[in-house]
Amino acid sequence: MTTENETPTGQPLSGASSAESLLGAHLAGQAGRFLRALPDVDLGTLRRVDGALHGFGALLDPIWAETLRGDLAALVVTLGQERGYTRRLARLLAAVDSLTCTDAAVPTPRTADESGRAAESAVGGLLAHHPGAPKARAMLERQLTLARSRSHTAALQELGSSRFHSLADRMTLLVSDLPLRSPDTSHEPERLLGYAARMGEALELTVSRLPLLRAALPYNGDALHRVAVPAADSPAMAAHEDAAWTRAGAAVRYARYALEVCGPLLGERTEEPLAGLAELAGHLERQQEAADAAEAASLAARTPRITPATAYVLGVVHADQRLEVEAARHAFSVSWPAFHSSGWLTDPWLARST
Repeated sequence: MTTENETPTGQPLSGASSAESLLGAHLAGQAGRFLRALPDVDLGTLRRVDGALHGFGALLDPIWAETLRGDLAALVVTLGQERGYTRRLARLLAAVDSLTCTDAAVPTPRTADESGRAAESAVGGLLAHHPGAPKARAMLERQLTLARSRSHTAALQELGSSRFHSLADRMTLLVSDLPLRSPDTSHEPERLLGYAARMGEALELTVSRLPLLRAALPYNGDALHRVAVPAADSPAMAAHEDAAWTRAGAAVRYARYALEVCGPLLGERTEEPLAGLAELAGHLERQQEAADAAEAASLAARTPRITPATAYVLGVVHADQRLEVEAARHAFSVSWPAFHSSGWLTDPWLARST
């Protein structure tokens, strides 16, 4: 089963004489992968179908494409919630355990080197022996387990709904029949490259609106494991920036999926840019997961009638996850300039590649 950060592999398509046939073959492959995986649902496959519909929608029947994209989005959100809560719970419990650790030989997430050995400066966590830590850990586990159970119920209901069966029927049809905007018209296969370039331009525009200069500055990523917690930015400012980074994550995915569609035209020349996009996507996914975990810790801290000690621990965990957000954004800010300067996903590069 293909995961979100894996690129589907396959031989270049032969006999594809038009952009429409290439796009149809790609979507048929994704639809077939979706149907073969049932009753499991591969969210990466659904996102790739959505990405193809978004990037190459000018070739498709607009009403059909928008309806299918709406159903795909609803399914991805509903099914993704349970998996998101599972990852969030694991991340937050690991954060509490790290912050309360008293063994100086155990590395924190940011102090371990590549070999896994602790840095010489690693010390016990800020919350070691803190009286509020056990209750805070139990509260996070209880709240997120309950949320995961509710999302599991919602996922089961979605999989049994008429909307899901209608979506499965359309995916079955997609294997053999692609609804086109102009069924009697065909375009040169290279037309797909222009659409892929548009996704690259959208990515560049979205990233240009990020505070990359600030993200590139060094920061004290180990602070919570040695010193008191600094004052955090206002929640409104954090939410505004989080939304911008979420849009950047979507733009990276769309550019990546558009290039995958063009794989049969470009062959092995897509390997390096796809690897670069996968790296960028990984940084943005990590910052998104950390931001979601920070929000969960903040929500738990607002639970009525909890003790000040418990609220303090949850506040530290929230700050710890916000530092993880900054670490991932810093990694993105380091990787992006080299990727951007390569000229991939622009009209000139795609033109030279054909």
